[in-house]
Amino acid sequence: MPHFLEYLLPALNKYSSRTLLKLFTGTPGAPSWKSVTYQMFIDDLERVAAHWIEPLKEAGLQPQDVIGLWITGEKYTDLIHLYALARIGYVPQMLNKAMATLHDAVPSVLSMTQGKAILYDPFFSSAIASLPYKCIALVNDLNLLPLLGDRKLPAIPDVPDDALGVIFHTSGTTGGRPKPVPETHKWLRCQAQVQWPAIWQGGDDVQGVVNNLGSFANVGSATTVSYLGWSGQCLVQTSKPDIDANEFMALIAEAGMNWAFLYAPWLSKLINIAKTDEKVLAALKGLVEVTYTGAALNPSDEAWLVENGVKATAMYATTESGCCLVSDVNNTAALPSMHIIKGINVKLIPATSSKKEVLDGDAASRLQGGKLFDLFVPADAPNCPHPTIRNRPDGHITGDLFEETAPGMYAFRGRNDDWIRTGKHYSFCDTKSIEDNILHVCSDLVGNCVVAGHYKPGIVLFVEPLFVDPSDNDAVVILKEQILERHAPFNTNAFIHERLQSKLQIVVVHRGTLPRTTEKGNIRRKAAEDEHAEILDTIYAQLKV
Repeated sequence: MPHFLEYLLPALNKYSSRTLLKLFTGTPGAPSWKSVTYQMFIDDLERVAAHWIEPLKEAGLQPQDVIGLWITGEKYTDLIHLYALARIGYVPQMLNKAMATLHDAVPSVLSMTQGKAILYDPFFSSAIASLPYKCIALVNDLNLLPLLGDRKLPAIPDVPDDALGVIFHTSGTTGGRPKPVPETHKWLRCQAQVQWPAIWQGGDDVQGVVNNLGSFANVGSATTVSYLGWSGQCLVQTSKPDIDANEFMALIAEAGMNWAFLYAPWLSKLINIAKTDEKVLAALKGLVEVTYTGAALNPSDEAWLVENGVKATAMYATTESGCCLVSDVNNTAALPSMHIIKGINVKLIPATSSKKEVLDGDAASRLQGGKLFDLFVPADAPNCPHPTIRNRPDGHITGDLFEETAPGMYAFRGRNDDWIRTGKHYSFCDTKSIEDNILHVCSDLVGNCVVAGHYKPGIVLFVEPLFVDPSDNDAVVILKEQILERHAPFNTNAFIHERLQSKLQIVVVHRGTLPRTTEKGNIRRKAAEDEHAEILDTIYAQLKV
């Protein structure tokens, strides 16, 4: 079966006169962009591919070898080097900026994939001296390299369907190390030809112009050329992942963005601004599509999107399996419910870890549509993860829970670990329902929150207030009383171990200080527990259950 570039290169040529990328060239205060056409990208890809043929051969490397590509994730050349290495038959393993902060992370992940060398951005020059690999600096000024001209590149190699195409990594760590996530050629073709065409719902006659979602070292942004290139769409680079309202407005007015692609926490920030800023509201409503992913929005935010006519779609994806479910832009009233993408052979199977019938408390009755499901990707599905990272012999379960809200429609219900065991008998507790309720009834008081208490006497709520200074004891007491008062109706439908009913159970911290995932900005429950272990131990010792 073909290399994933066998499909991409003809598409790049088909849309050669269109703009493929708009690169950020300004400052956060004065944003500006530079356009790169499809043809310019092809020319740069070819000359960089030609440049690397001899140096890599002289280093003893062979096509199909894994080569670490250590990039900042912020440069146009990052994308060029990725596709250029793939073009001459190598397997790029994307190494990101965060790895420089982890001891031995780079050699560790390369040893897992049998990586043979490292091509590195000069930014990491001080970090490569002690690495036991052949290390070669990248060329970031492409003007130093001649165009391909009359030279010929080797044929794109004929590869098996399950051969490695590109290797990425999880955004979190296991045992202090990121986990390699290999993507096969079959997976990459599925991502571009089946999954992403279902995400863009603006029509074939409109060029989608969408922002990047984080670093070019991570799968969502690194593969944009693959999945946007098939249909002639365009990527606009942002100055940073969590852009502010001013840059959001400039992306639309100056860069022509008509499709916003955001993690749910980022969209929530824009919604909060749009509630009092008519220009931001008009900008959101004027977009062809607003896609959010990474976590569920607060119910009040979803209701606001519907009420204000924002053409929003929810999308579920993982690094391992790509996009699997999406909502219908023409039926925003169904948010956050999604359907399986047509052509994706995934299944929703009854959850084995959190079945409705074994849930304690009133959590079961709070499920609007009934049963809980795991997302299962069969081994023969084109987007099934590489065999080395599957968690079942017959396929892979993503670890996320879904609630069936209507036949064929499913709402994201969080990670399996959103269901903790707590209380006297270590009964199940749905932390997400509690967090959602706090964010709904206290939307004017609380910016974010997380529930702790796994295998503890009771739950503890960490809150980041919108306005209260955590060092002002009197104000903190008033805030806790307000939270408890507003949350009280929730307690009436919950078993005792699920209830938040004492000021002792609330810990107020400064805004932005709860630990979050790097890319999505979701609060990390276990990390929050670890960071505040001492105060939690004091609280747990006083809780009566």
